[in-house]
Amino acid sequence: MGKTNEKYLTESIDLLQRDFGQPLPTLQSVMKKHQENQTSDWRGNDQISEGPDDVKKAKKELQMFIKEEGVLRKRMLKIEQVFLQDPRPENKKLATQIKKSYKENITKFMREVVGMVKRMK
Repeated sequence: MGKTNEKYLTESIDLLQRDFGQPLPTLQSVMKKHQENQTSDWRGNDQISEGPDDVKKAKKELQMFIKEEGVLRKRMLKIEQVFLQDPRPENKKLATQIKKSYKENITKFMREVVGMVKRMK
């Protein structure tokens, strides 16, 4: 017999050794035990596993965050319009800078956050 066969045989024997009255293992209990034993991935990195409840909470918070970002964007556009109402070229330049800064910073951040939430498992 190969080593892998012996390993599976001893594991199955361990499952059969139980006290009288002790319930048989269920799929859920076996999966839970397996996940508790598995704390790192194949590269040796620690795994971070979120449950489905965590993903739901994160998605809900993300939706609320997106709404707040919309309010912030609306305020930024109002400020930009105030700059554009003044005919001086310096203010028009400031209006483009404000929009560029918003796009480079906040929009980039929001894209990263959305990507992170999508990668949650």
